[in-house]
Amino acid sequence: MKLGTGLVGMIALALLVAGCGQEAPPSPPKKPASKKVEAPMPKADAKPLPTEQQLEEAQPVFTYDPSMRRDPFVPLIEPKKPLANSDEPLTPLQQVELGQLRLVGVITGKGEPMAMVSAPGGKSYILRKGVKVGRNNGVVIGVDAGGVSVREKYYDFVGEVRENLQKINLPKREGAN
Repeated sequence: MKLGTGLVGMIALALLVAGCGQEAPPSPPKKPASKKVEAPMPKADAKPLPTEQQLEEAQPVFTYDPSMRRDPFVPLIEPKKPLANSDEPLTPLQQVELGQLRLVGVITGKGEPMAMVSAPGGKSYILRKGVKVGRNNGVVIGVDAGGVSVREKYYDFVGEVRENLQKINLPKREGAN
């Protein structure tokens, strides 16, 4: 045990001697004392500086006039608003969005072309030209082998009436090339 204590003591002594050989770092140079610079005396004909109250009164008061400007809190893009309907009750096809309808099949050939669509509730409906469909006053304008074409009328965010042509496409057959 004494051997271990002596070894620690010798290491500490070696470090102490090694540390004493270096010089202390130089101290930073002292800054020269700054001379006070006095403000020049104001001239006799100079105007006095205005007070804070005079500055506030001198500045024009800004008021915001919102006339002829849009409301910044109204979103630029609003959902499509349907045109006002008459007092007619809505059919089940007018209560769903066009994107929710799935085209099951199309019948073309003799007579008027027809299409069968499936609604979200699982019910199926037959579409012909002139049938009202969708929430935005959509009317079927054509049925062909590729799908059903629908014209929608709605108000855009500015309030103008817009027309939009949508197509419900027939899904590709599985296994066919």
